[in-house]
Amino acid sequence: MAEKSAIDTELLQEYVDTLGIEGVNSTLATFDGIIQSYAQLLHQAAKNRNEDELRKQAHKVKGACGSVGLTELSKLMEKIEKEDWEWPVAERLLIEWADAVIPHRRQIDAWLADHH
Repeated sequence: MAEKSAIDTELLQEYVDTLGIEGVNSTLATFDGIIQSYAQLLHQAAKNRNEDELRKQAHKVKGACGSVGLTELSKLMEKIEKEDWEWPVAERLLIEWADAVIPHRRQIDAWLADHH
């Protein structure tokens, strides 16, 4: 059950109550489209060893993830955005984030299927 903490179910419930399931799915579809381009920008900044750009992109990704209830993913990006780190640490966080995006998005889909 610890896995559930990866997503903000209270926020998702508020969205369902406010937007309805179709509205939430539309919001998530927009997120899915945007996050791919954001991930490419993160990767490019890391590849170029551009710390300022990586932190700037991490800020955008943090906000995008947080806005759809992807709490854990948002926290990983906040570390890249705000903490002091060396490149190997940042790269590990990026890999951890990339590996978690799809499973965490699936948690939202599963939660929505159970709660509407």
